[in-house]
Amino acid sequence: MFAKQDKIVEQICEIPVTLGDISKSIFGGISTQNSLLHRLALPEEGGSDSYYLCEGLCRPVFLEPELVYPYVSGAFSEKFAFRPSPYRFMLPYELSSAPGKKKEYKVIPPEELKTRFPMAYERILEFKRKFRHDTSPLKTADYSIKGRKFLEYFNTPKIIATEGYHLQAAYDAAGNHIFENGCGIVLKDPSRYAYITAVLNSSIARLFPSVCKSEMMYSSYTAPVVIKRFPIVFPDNRLTEDLINTVSSYLVFLNKEKYARDYGVPEWLRELTVFYEQISNLLVLDTYFVNDLDPELMNALEENIHPYAGDMNSEENDSILSALYYIKQQILEVANSEKSKFNMGLPGMLSFSPSSGEF
Repeated sequence: MFAKQDKIVEQICEIPVTLGDISKSIFGGISTQNSLLHRLALPEEGGSDSYYLCEGLCRPVFLEPELVYPYVSGAFSEKFAFRPSPYRFMLPYELSSAPGKKKEYKVIPPEELKTRFPMAYERILEFKRKFRHDTSPLKTADYSIKGRKFLEYFNTPKIIATEGYHLQAAYDAAGNHIFENGCGIVLKDPSRYAYITAVLNSSIARLFPSVCKSEMMYSSYTAPVVIKRFPIVFPDNRLTEDLINTVSSYLVFLNKEKYARDYGVPEWLRELTVFYEQISNLLVLDTYFVNDLDPELMNALEENIHPYAGDMNSEENDSILSALYYIKQQILEVANSEKSKFNMGLPGMLSFSPSSGEF
């Protein structure tokens, strides 16, 4: 088994194209010396858009919502879509509107902050005096953050890759999620985001640590200098890439559905999500290694997997879930037939059993 896996890793290492080649920029998250100042907790009982909990001051605080953004931490990140985090991040920055100049986010100076965002100003001042025991006048250094590349691509669509139990990635379409650990990936070709997100959540990513070890890279797998070496193979036909892109959109929806169910995720929803993750993984692995999927199975995927005709962000969640369940059943009918026999033979990565209908 180990000899076979070593051979697979060797194949991956020989792939000439990397994530760095197809990316416009790969960068780390922000850093700050005052995490307790910037990071805010959401109250369990809910409240207004301006109501938060300050962990440093140990009390409720009010802030202008224009300066507060969704926060991604490794503990609450997930595949394809973001798991709701109990935290937000205060970012007292705004876009520089100078005509003809490169987009740039700059820290709001204290005098302007006091006039335009008095609640944020008072909170920062109180934090400085009570938590840091500093009574000097407020300076931008008291609440500025570090992360030049992060700010350059703030509010730009990107993939955010994090490292929990393993490498995982979610697509930030708005580009306004703030992260400290992990990295942001801005691609040269925006049409490739769904495919690259699928690749970074596939079994290829599970093998990436072995690839790093073979190339003597021992930093975090989401460090920009490391992840830019991630090998990339694109499908040699448009059908496969379209299928992966569509399944990625299914998985964004399904994972959001899972995260929204505070009362518990039903088993059928877990199974539905796992099914489409395995379909995505199957297509990615075939792209990287085999390019020889069973024609009957490929026909079933082509006939049944299509972009949803409506809005997947609409309120008609039950009808979308029903449609995705129906598609699954149609595919399994072909997969269970005796004609469809496929086993990729990659140990521990994929096994397709026609008799059981399980991947």
